[in-house]
Amino acid sequence: MSEPRPKAILHIDLDSFFVSVERVLDPSLEGKPVLVSGNPEGRGVVSSASYEAREFGVRSAMPIGRAKKLCPQCVILPVRMKAYADFSEKVFELLREFSPLVEEASIDEAYVDVTGTEKLFGPPRRLAEKMQKAVKQRLGLPSSIGIGRNKLVAKIASKLAKPAGIVEVAPGREREFLAGLSIRVIPGVGGKTEERLNEMGVAKVRDLVRLGPEKLSQSLGKWGAELWRHGQGMGDDVVVSEEPAPKSLGKEVTFDEDLSDPEQIGTWLYFLAHQLGLRLRKRGLYARHLTVKLRSPEFKTWTRGATLEPATSHDFDLYSAAKKILDKEKGKGLTLRLLGICAGSLTESRQLSLFEREEIEKRDRLFKALDRLREKFGVDTVYPAGLKRIIRKSEPGGGDENDGE
Repeated sequence: MSEPRPKAILHIDLDSFFVSVERVLDPSLEGKPVLVSGNPEGRGVVSSASYEAREFGVRSAMPIGRAKKLCPQCVILPVRMKAYADFSEKVFELLREFSPLVEEASIDEAYVDVTGTEKLFGPPRRLAEKMQKAVKQRLGLPSSIGIGRNKLVAKIASKLAKPAGIVEVAPGREREFLAGLSIRVIPGVGGKTEERLNEMGVAKVRDLVRLGPEKLSQSLGKWGAELWRHGQGMGDDVVVSEEPAPKSLGKEVTFDEDLSDPEQIGTWLYFLAHQLGLRLRKRGLYARHLTVKLRSPEFKTWTRGATLEPATSHDFDLYSAAKKILDKEKGKGLTLRLLGICAGSLTESRQLSLFEREEIEKRDRLFKALDRLREKFGVDTVYPAGLKRIIRKSEPGGGDENDGE
C-alpha cells in the first residue's frame, strides 16, 4: 500500500495591502513612500507602510507622529476599509479558481489546499507562480506565497518570501527550515512571550526544540507544549472552506499587534459586520443569533452572544448587536489579539409582524440594490444613509488598521 501524498498548502499574503489598493486606485502613488493610517492627523498608528517608507524605518503599528519624523516626505492616506474589503473579496474569488479549498485567514491573507492539483496546474511551485501572476495582472496587487505541508509552515514561509516572492518548504524539511530562525517567526509569539523565552535561553527555534515540551509547559502552561510542536514544523493541515449549507457563518481577524484602542476595535467590528452581512445576503440567509469572539494577548478566548429579533442579514443590525456586546466588555479594559463575529441559527425565512414587514422588506431591497452596485463599481461606491454615522466615525479618523504585515 503506497504512502499517502503529503499535503500541499499555500499561504498567500498580500504585500502592504492597504497601500497596494490605494496605488491601484491612484497609480501616481507608485514608487512613493506611502502610509495608511486611521487617524493621519491625530494620535493614530501606521496601518500599512509601503516598502519605500520602510527604508526610512517606518513600520506597521508605529505611532503616526514618529513615522512623520522618520519620513517627512511620505504621503499619508486615511483608511478606506470598504474599498479594501472589496478588493479582498475579489482576491478570494480568484483563489477559488485554483482550488475550492480556500480558507480566509484575514482581510489580506488566505490558505489554499492545492493537494492533488498537479494535472491541472503543475507542481505546487508552478501553481503558486500562476496564482501570484493572476492576482497581480487582474487586480494589480503584489503578493507573497509560502508553500508547506501544513498551515503553520506555509505562513512562516510566506513571511520570509516578502516582498513579492515565493518560498517552498519541501516535505520532511520543516525542522531544518525553522531551526535557525528567530522564535518571533512562530505565530503567537509576541513581545512578552519572547522575553520569557529569552530568559530561558531561547532565541532561535532550534533552542526551543532543544529545551523540550516539559520545561516549556512548566513556564508557559499548555501553550508551551504547543509551541514545542510548532518549533518542529508540526501544525494543522486542514484548510476549512465554507460548506454549501452552513449552520453558521463567521468572520474574524487576528492582529499582529495587540489592539487596545476602542476606536480601532470599533472600526474592525464594522468591517467584520459588513463582510458578514454580505455573505449572508449572497446565500439568501438570515441570522437569528450573533456571537462575538474575543481573544486576549495571553490566548484566553471567550465568546458572548445575543438573539437577533427579527432574524436579519443587514450590516447595521449585525453591527449594532455586536457593538452592544462589545461595549459591555470594554468596561473591563479590553486588549485583543483576535476579534470575530459569527451568525448562527441561520434561516431562509423570517417571521415578521404586519408592522415590521413593509419596513424590513424595503431594507432588504435596498441592500440587494447596494450589493449589485458594489459588485459592479466597488464597495466604496455607495452605502445607506443609516450607516453614515458609523462610517464617519471609522473612516478616515476613527480606526487604525494593521494589515497583517
